[in-house]
Amino acid sequence: MSRPLVSVHFPKAAGSSLAKQLRDFYQDALSLDYDHDPLGPNAAEQADTLYPGARAVHGHFAARRYEALPDAMFITVLREPLDNLMSIYFFWKGYPAHGNPIHDRFVAEAPSFEDFSRYPEMSRLMSERYFGGFDMDRFDMVGFHETRDQDIPRLGALLGAPLKAEIYENRTSGEHEQARQEILADLAQCARVRGNLRHDIAFYEAQRAKRA
Repeated sequence: MSRPLVSVHFPKAAGSSLAKQLRDFYQDALSLDYDHDPLGPNAAEQADTLYPGARAVHGHFAARRYEALPDAMFITVLREPLDNLMSIYFFWKGYPAHGNPIHDRFVAEAPSFEDFSRYPEMSRLMSERYFGGFDMDRFDMVGFHETRDQDIPRLGALLGAPLKAEIYENRTSGEHEQARQEILADLAQCARVRGNLRHDIAFYEAQRAKRA
């Protein structure tokens, strides 16, 4: 594959598993970009090229960071917003403060799941922070966490890489499963949370419909 690869790691949507396999495939030609997290202070920095020697980049960054690469192949994997936010919520509960202002606020406030869904950065994480202002038609493939068994091998075929859906990295601990089920059982709260996430849900559903 001659085109450079831009792989946007949307959080808690198979991105860590994909990173491991892309490292195995590209080896030293893979650049990992986790210094421009859309929730961090360097989110707005643009790049008009990959690092010297790199043929691919993967990480937490807004898609528009690499929009100046006209011949790049763009890929990502998305996840249903309520389920995605829940995974982030429980993952962050076990992660100490480390200087990211939004996560540090989360650690200090210990919000409920519903309150967390009101954080403006989280309520539009997909539609604005990661993909806002970017032409999604430039993506060669948008996969979905819910259909990863089909989508990860399809992505592998696109890249000519032996990618496997059964490889999992950085999974949220199962110790929160009971709390997760309690949230899902509270239908009124879930409806309110979906209201808070309405922009991301609309974005996600549009991508599902387009990629069906």
